[in-house]
Amino acid sequence: MSRSRMPGTLAAHGAVPAVSFNAAKYLSVPEARSVTVGSLSAVGNSEERETEPSVGQRLLWFLDRYRGQDGALNCPMMCRIRGPLDHSVLSEALDRVSARHDALRTVFSGGGRKLRQIVREPHPVELRQVDLRGEPDAESAVRERISEELATRIDATEDAVRCTLWQVADDEHVLCVNMHHLVTDSWSCGVIFQDLCAVLDRLAGGTRELPDPGWQFTEFADWQRGALESGELKKQLDYWRRELDGLALPPLPSRIDPGPRSTALVRGELSDATVAALRSLAVGQGSSLFAAMLTLYYATLHRTTGRTDLAVASLYANRLRPQTRRTVGFLANMVVLRTRLNPSAPVLDALKTTHATVVGGFLNQGIPYQLLPLPGSANDGARADDIVFQMLAEPVYSITVGDLDIEVLVPDGVGSRFELELVLVPHSEGFHVLLFYNEGRFTAAFAEEFVQRFVAASELAAKNANLPVSRIC
Repeated sequence: MSRSRMPGTLAAHGAVPAVSFNAAKYLSVPEARSVTVGSLSAVGNSEERETEPSVGQRLLWFLDRYRGQDGALNCPMMCRIRGPLDHSVLSEALDRVSARHDALRTVFSGGGRKLRQIVREPHPVELRQVDLRGEPDAESAVRERISEELATRIDATEDAVRCTLWQVADDEHVLCVNMHHLVTDSWSCGVIFQDLCAVLDRLAGGTRELPDPGWQFTEFADWQRGALESGELKKQLDYWRRELDGLALPPLPSRIDPGPRSTALVRGELSDATVAALRSLAVGQGSSLFAAMLTLYYATLHRTTGRTDLAVASLYANRLRPQTRRTVGFLANMVVLRTRLNPSAPVLDALKTTHATVVGGFLNQGIPYQLLPLPGSANDGARADDIVFQMLAEPVYSITVGDLDIEVLVPDGVGSRFELELVLVPHSEGFHVLLFYNEGRFTAAFAEEFVQRFVAASELAAKNANLPVSRIC
């Protein structure tokens, strides 16, 4: 569990890449409207109704059936609250945030083509409260309880949101709003945190306003279905047909006799000096740190597989329409970022190629992953989402609300539904490097060597980006 007090954009597991170009050039974003806390109950819909799920939700429902163990589809919003917290006030704030966003009151029924999402009427949120003040080491106890919570699957047919408040001292608590990915994504976690802080501020006599949430998730799902049926997204689909044409997925060194699927984790570290040097390098090329780190991931994959035609999946926020900027729900889309790596070319040249790939993905992120023209069965069972890259947004922040200091916590104990997923978590002294892998398919020795190669490549590129790609790992 990583903490930071530096200002920045909130992201949970599965973050949005920080593409280094002016999105406003491509988007028309009106000024946000605002509503007062008193009207919160009228922001969301006030009656129960049944609607069709989005295309992405149908995929997640399928994934939940065979990759949902160990909490792999949990998407938590967590924060530490310091100060004189009134539990009843927190419960009221959670109720009001839930009333604002239909997705937080959504459950699912049926399956396959009969899958439906049911939006419930606003109702009190169940907040489980656990007092750890009597524990010999309350901090260790809360870490253990958090790990257990994040590893426990959420049944979205009963309730897709599970809230727990642990009290570790008289003036210190940890809140976990644990949600099934069917009803949220990392961007949504940021919206929920901001709304919760604003409501708490108003309940404490403050004047913080809440922006209008824009579309409810069901409105987005309706728009997406219409855009797909009308051909509004055809240009994006054409882009992916060109981009992914002829893609052959690289083979990874798997176990000869794969065992049962189970997520394991190997950790590494990148120093602040290394990260700062790579950021400066990227900005100097008109690119982003995300693109620089992805370039190094490509280089490590090349060293591992021997392939130069490489594809890595990543999650993009899919918030290009202004109506969705504050929508809570599963809007994020997975994109497949393909590159042709030249091992003899300098790292700088590889970065330029990666940057073009990242920008192309950003501008064409509206196509649901399962509708992408992905490689078929000729890839020996390999999937385009087997190899995944995520970089959490710049360090998350803390905020003062009345007498409370509220600090976002970034959990690293969330399971992964992917076979090989590299996640970079910023903190005050650099990056935590987290490699989640399926230990039924890969050995611990392979995972440890992969992380070591990635870290070594990052350090060498930070010192000399004119080195050939083949020389850095």
